[in-house]
Amino acid sequence: MNEEFKKILNKVDIGEVSVPHRLAENIILKIDAKARQHAKIKTLGLSTVSALSVIASIPIISQIITSFTQSGFYNYLSIIFSDFDVAIVYWKEILISLAESLPVIGILALLIVLTVFTWSVLKTASIVRNGLVTA
Repeated sequence: MNEEFKKILNKVDIGEVSVPHRLAENIILKIDAKARQHAKIKTLGLSTVSALSVIASIPIISQIITSFTQSGFYNYLSIIFSDFDVAIVYWKEILISLAESLPVIGILALLIVLTVFTWSVLKTASIVRNGLVTA
């Protein structure tokens, strides 16, 4: 530790230097105010991310539904329910056709958006639960 700092601490300990009244309380209050301000900014940012992910999921879901209808997924799926005997005989081909007709990119994009939404909601809830954000 620096020698100058040691001398100052010794003077404070023996009472040669006067410390302003309620200095420690004022410092703690200032730190608490900064922490609350930081938590409010973080909550605002996370709420924005949550809202944007909900908004982004709407066109993705629409695109997935369109892709399902255009790819013929429902037609391959209906074979299983309409003619079960044929589905048992050609089960490998039907499963391959179903897998090929899945809109994988859309589903992946939706999973990413839902993961971001879940993460942001959980982080916001954690901040609120810890009591850092007050009205």
